[in-house]
Amino acid sequence: MFTLSKSFALLAALLIHVQLHFYLAGAAPTQARQPPHVTTGTACDVSTASIDTSGTTLPAPSFTPSFIGLGVGTQNYTCGSAGTYTSTGALADLFDVSCLVGQSSFATLQSTAFAAWNSSTSTSVSSTSDVLSSAGVLSSPITLGQHYFITNPVTGSGLSPKWDFTSNALAGNADAFVVATKVDDVAAPTGSADVDWLYLTNLTGTLANEVYRIDTQGGQPPASCTAGSADITVKYTSMYWLTGGSF
Repeated sequence: MFTLSKSFALLAALLIHVQLHFYLAGAAPTQARQPPHVTTGTACDVSTASIDTSGTTLPAPSFTPSFIGLGVGTQNYTCGSAGTYTSTGALADLFDVSCLVGQSSFATLQSTAFAAWNSSTSTSVSSTSDVLSSAGVLSSPITLGQHYFITNPVTGSGLSPKWDFTSNALAGNADAFVVATKVDDVAAPTGSADVDWLYLTNLTGTLANEVYRIDTQGGQPPASCTAGSADITVKYTSMYWLTGGSF
C-alpha cells in the first residue's frame, strides 16, 4: 500500500511525463513555440510576369520579377539660374499590385491612379493610400515601401534613388532596400507630360538587382521658371518592377 508521500511523488512524476510528452509533440507553451518574425513581401507570386517595354529601347531584364509596385507620389524640382527646373529627386509610396497581374485593370492601373491622385486636393505623399482607396483604385492598398533619394553611398556626393521596404513589406529585414544607378532612359511613349521610363541597376542593397520605372503618368515640370522661385512638386504615378534580389 502506497504511503501519502509516495503517492505525491508518483503524481509529480506523472505530471512531468505528461508535460514532456506534450512539449515533444509540439504542444509546448505558446512562447516557446512562436516562430521568428517573417514577412512575405508580395501577396501573389510575380516571378512569371513579363515586363512590357515594347516601343522603347530599354533592355530586357536579366532576372525574374520579384516585386511590382504602383508608385504614387511627387517628382521634385528646383528652379535654376537659367530659368529651368532641375530635378531634386522624388518621393513616393509603392503599393503591391502583384495580384492584379493578368487582370484587365492592370494595363491602365497607373492611369486610374494618376487621375485620382492628380484630382485630389492633398499634396502629401502620406495620403496616397487614402486617395487610392477612396477612389476605388485599390480597395485595400498594401504598401510595399517607399521610394526616395539619398546621397550617393559610394561617391558621397550627388543623389541616388532608393527603394526601401524595411518598414513595410519586409519589415524587420534591414537589407530590404536597393540603391540603384540609372543605366538607360527613354522618353515616355505616352507623351511629354510624363516622366521618362528608366532602367536602373543595383548599387547597394539586396532588395533587387534591377529596377524598371515604366508606364509613367505626369511628373514633368513646367518648361521654364523664374530664377529664385520656390521649389515645386509635381504629382506622378508609375509602375515599378524590381527584379532579382534576395527576397
